[in-house]
Amino acid sequence: MKLCRLALATFALALALTMLLFPAGASAQTFADVGPGNWFHEAVEALASEGVVQGYPDGTFRPYEPVTRAQFAVMTAGALHLDGVQPTGFTDVSMGDWFSDAVGALGRIGVVQGTATGAFLPAREISRQQAASLTVRAVAHLVTTNGLEDPLDDGIDLATWLAAFKDRNVIATAHLSAVAYAYRLNIISGFDDRRFYPLLSLTRGQAAGMLYVALLQPFMARDAPSEPVEAESGYPTLRRGDSGPVVAWMERRLAALSYRPGETDGVYDAAMSDAVVAFQKVEGLRRTGEAGDEVQLLLASASLPTVRKHVAGTRVEVDLSRQVLFYVEANQVRWTIPIASGAAGTRTPTGAFSILRRLPYWRESHLGLLYKPCYFYGGYAIHGSYSVPFQPASHGCVRVAVSTMDWLYPRLTVGTRVDVYY
Repeated sequence: MKLCRLALATFALALALTMLLFPAGASAQTFADVGPGNWFHEAVEALASEGVVQGYPDGTFRPYEPVTRAQFAVMTAGALHLDGVQPTGFTDVSMGDWFSDAVGALGRIGVVQGTATGAFLPAREISRQQAASLTVRAVAHLVTTNGLEDPLDDGIDLATWLAAFKDRNVIATAHLSAVAYAYRLNIISGFDDRRFYPLLSLTRGQAAGMLYVALLQPFMARDAPSEPVEAESGYPTLRRGDSGPVVAWMERRLAALSYRPGETDGVYDAAMSDAVVAFQKVEGLRRTGEAGDEVQLLLASASLPTVRKHVAGTRVEVDLSRQVLFYVEANQVRWTIPIASGAAGTRTPTGAFSILRRLPYWRESHLGLLYKPCYFYGGYAIHGSYSVPFQPASHGCVRVAVSTMDWLYPRLTVGTRVDVYY
């Protein structure tokens, strides 16, 4: 089969997945946003023609949107032409789920795996390293089923092939072998900065490119690894003013975990810093508002915060020990917000309260200015402030950022329950 070269992807977030070899022809355009000028065009068209990928009702494919684990499972099962199988072994996959047949079929042959607790996490975005492992396991199944020469059994020196990536030390141990083989087979590559970024989410265009090369094309291994680069101990610390695909990934991940990083625009702004502070508080990390290795790595595996109380209705919990406010709906944390409560000597009262009265403006008290105060006990209120330190600092009130209070005020209606505890 004729093979030609696929150019390295360049797009809005400067995210590149792979230098692949594709046929140069085919000008068909099934989707409005995938044309011959896109590096993933041939892959998307080939997968669409086989019913492996589909678009949206508006005729777009949205190639730069992240892929969930469920979506990637459905695409992989389609590329392997597997018949659906009732899912077993995953606590969060049920019959009738749109992805259940694919997950069941892939689970039966060992291509997909769950967590230690038996969950599949279908709605979570699949990371680049997870996608590499899943794809390499799919290749192994394809080889066995079709009696092909096994490209995964040639005893390569993993370290030599992984040396192409500066951030090879960040790749999880469980994925090292798969990343090395996926790189050797041209299924993946790195960014222009010679990093692999294993934690970043895979995009729809990238997913199509990986599956096309791995499962629909003849195996085309690289002759030799790229020139080795010096390994980094970790990623640079991200802070206000930084931007790029890693920041965009963090924004999506923080939002999924109930934090409020603002618009997903790849810019590390004040809202992003506040969200990182809240995450650091909940996870017991040093509170800086900056995202070093510790934050980035933990963010990839962290879970949604849980409530302390179990009470019906929409309410808030104020955790004074961790200095956060949880906005709760149906006993699930919907949003997590950093606060500054009462300092020593002026501690915030604890107990079960409710919003008694609200003022939709700045109020000047003898202790200072309170923005849109929502009083829950006497003169104690949840209110906005331009000063929200990482530690307790108020005269007993619960401070949040002014911009956060603009969002929170209409939700703290009179009667809203407020549980405050250490």
